[in-house]
Amino acid sequence: MVTPPPTWSIVLQGILKSSAERQRLSSALGVTTMTLSRWASGESKPQRNHLIHLLQVVLPHQRQELLDALEKQFPEIPTWLAEDSSEQIPADFFAHVLNIRTTTTESLRFWRISEMILKQALAQLDPHNLGMAIKLIQCMPPSSNGKIRSLRERAGKGTPPWTADLEHDVLFLGLESMSGYATEVRHIVSDSDLRKSKTFPAFQDDFELSAAAHPIRFEGRIAGCLLASSTQIDYFTQQRQNLLITFSDMIALAFDKRDFYLPSLVELRVMPKPATQRSILATFRQRVTARFQDAMYQHQQLSNAEIELQVWQELESELLAMRDDEQDNENGVYRAQ
Repeated sequence: MVTPPPTWSIVLQGILKSSAERQRLSSALGVTTMTLSRWASGESKPQRNHLIHLLQVVLPHQRQELLDALEKQFPEIPTWLAEDSSEQIPADFFAHVLNIRTTTTESLRFWRISEMILKQALAQLDPHNLGMAIKLIQCMPPSSNGKIRSLRERAGKGTPPWTADLEHDVLFLGLESMSGYATEVRHIVSDSDLRKSKTFPAFQDDFELSAAAHPIRFEGRIAGCLLASSTQIDYFTQQRQNLLITFSDMIALAFDKRDFYLPSLVELRVMPKPATQRSILATFRQRVTARFQDAMYQHQQLSNAEIELQVWQELESELLAMRDDEQDNENGVYRAQ
């Protein structure tokens, strides 16, 4: 006999077993612990705004079970969550971004604008902290053959289960990824359930169930894309896709004009799997230090940004060579050393 899934009241009872958690939720929701107990026992029902807020403030690992249980009694709750998202970006936020764009020095402009926009995008696209990552993905400069072969994760923000700052969780992406596909086709791409088979590439990480990506463009040229990943299925409604498009258009202000490339230069390759990449990318800082010391020894005047870019290009070449070897092994091809 199949055991029926627990009701949301029973799930809440489990959450409230900890007295510390009961007190924390009481404070966060602005209700008494007695009110929480009545919700859990079924003596009273919370109002719609309390249900939405409850989902927002429970611990991340408890949220999905509670949401699944709530949907059994309140089938309209996904609609409530969608309606509670703001469709409009505040006018004063636009004004703030434009002010930063015109008053910040070139060396700081990318980080200040991207940081501001990523935070705002995360707040509006995931107002209930259900679990989202927003990443800025940038084209690597053209290689020796004049073509762009990969993209690199440049900056990012997240809500649990992702970390708040994703800047150091860097991967190279190519044809195997949704980001690569959005950059190639130059329009928004979304997938409501990444677990299912699809007609376009979309690498799925440990947490994401749905995702959307939109290219970052300027004057017909392209710099990369803005990628949003969610722990929820069917999360990227048309409203949320429209927000993502606007934020990707805004974040173009963080880039220099030279960062945008003709679409004809984009010929992405398939990059190695993340597990393979991470062991190589872990050497980035060590390589930068060695390259900096070598530049000083040779009396080369190179900035930190120039040295770091050289190392990223070196890592890209190594990863692409590794991928070529992987493909040869899969195809049974012997390559002379």
